[in-house]
Amino acid sequence: MTLRARLTLALLALALVPTALYTAFTLDQLGRSADRWFRPGVNRALESALEVTRTTLARVEAVALAQSDALAEQFPAGPLADHDRDRLRVALRAAGLDFIQVYRRAAGRWQLLEQLAPPGVIAIDRPDLGPEIEPSIGASRVIHSARGAIAAVASVNGDRALITGIWVAPDFFARVDDVGLGVSRYGQLGVLVKLQRQYLWFLVSLVVVALVAVALVLASSLARGLSRPLREVARAFERVAGGDLGTRIRPAGAREVRTLGESFNVMTARLEAARDSLKQAEREAAWREVARRLAHEFKNILTPMSLSLHRLAARAEAVEPSQRAAVRDSLGLLDRGVGQLGRLAEQFSQYARLPDPAFEPLDLTEVARAAAGMEEPEVTSLEIHPGPPLPVRGDSLLLSRAIHNLLVNAREASPPGERVELRTFAAGSQAVLEILDRGSGVPEAVRDRVFEPYVSTKQRSSGLGLSLVRDITTQHGGTVTLENRQGGGACARLALPLAPAAAGAPKGTA
Repeated sequence: MTLRARLTLALLALALVPTALYTAFTLDQLGRSADRWFRPGVNRALESALEVTRTTLARVEAVALAQSDALAEQFPAGPLADHDRDRLRVALRAAGLDFIQVYRRAAGRWQLLEQLAPPGVIAIDRPDLGPEIEPSIGASRVIHSARGAIAAVASVNGDRALITGIWVAPDFFARVDDVGLGVSRYGQLGVLVKLQRQYLWFLVSLVVVALVAVALVLASSLARGLSRPLREVARAFERVAGGDLGTRIRPAGAREVRTLGESFNVMTARLEAARDSLKQAEREAAWREVARRLAHEFKNILTPMSLSLHRLAARAEAVEPSQRAAVRDSLGLLDRGVGQLGRLAEQFSQYARLPDPAFEPLDLTEVARAAAGMEEPEVTSLEIHPGPPLPVRGDSLLLSRAIHNLLVNAREASPPGERVELRTFAAGSQAVLEILDRGSGVPEAVRDRVFEPYVSTKQRSSGLGLSLVRDITTQHGGTVTLENRQGGGACARLALPLAPAAAGAPKGTA
């Protein structure tokens, strides 16, 4: 029997034992709970309580009606005298009522004239029941007021009304209705208990079946999860041994197995990064060797050419006057061409022998201002927006060269009349320099390779300027990016680590 099969059986057995105990306990508790849901004695008690409440309410209504009729027959035609009030109070006590209210009909509504309470009872201001008189007189003459009263109304001489009754809580009638609703629902519960018991048995059976199925699936999954990651790691090692350093595995299984998978991924990632770095270093070395040889060949050719041009320029006066101007123009064109080739050779030479930086405390804002000051505006203007002092550690000569190359690139990309902007600022723990132009931006085809040597979007360019900027920035532990701006143009961003304040006061340019 395989390890996976043994693990499956063991895990399944461990799952079924608690399932059986859980089922027995659940069925017992459900049976007890169903018995507690409905008890006939509780239903009878609720019905008795409702009957008592209704009987008491009917008795109070009858007493109030009888008392209001009796008092209405003896009610004086004029205003109440003191002995009339005493008589009414005694009648209230004898009837067990709480109040008498006297109303008069005026201007189409019933207005409260007086309220009396039994002797020895402090009269408390109670709500005005006038709005409920009119509908009550035309019906049962009983008032169930939501303001908190059970009362009866009787007419006196046509223009007055007498209300007698007792005060109750404002939610008294809502509670009576709740008792009736509770009795009705509890009666329905008896029928539901039988149906619910059958439903619960069916539900528990389904749960048990589901638990057994889930236990089987989980047991199989756990067993597979313990063995599959080990097989995947073994296969991945075979692919790495075959040279595929991009192999990755998905860590799964137990913690130890996941740790093994994560360690494998870290190892292959480092191997792949080391291989890519080695390839990049080899390409860089090859490019620099090409640049060195080109610079050497250019200088070998340009040196005699320069000497020959000087000799020709010295003999220009010996040419016939009619040809002298043409000869001078031709010599000027040749001299400018030789100068351009000399600058191109110098760029190749600089790229081939980029010196090691001499680090010292610097202010990136001052270095940028000094580098921009050496730029001569031609068809574009340069706007400088210096930020606060940005202390960094670096080589002022190399950083000036990098900023100069970025400014040249922005100036050459800008159309006539547009301006180039330079600004510096701090962003978190970095000192940032940005150079913005409104040129055509970075083409999509070279966006990912714009900092590689010999990659350029201009016809007359060596393609080494941005590569030098990248190398200088990398030497200083920073980053450089070139991205398109919204609205057209490009933004070159050079970011260097800010130096600690304790590093000393930064300098400007060297």
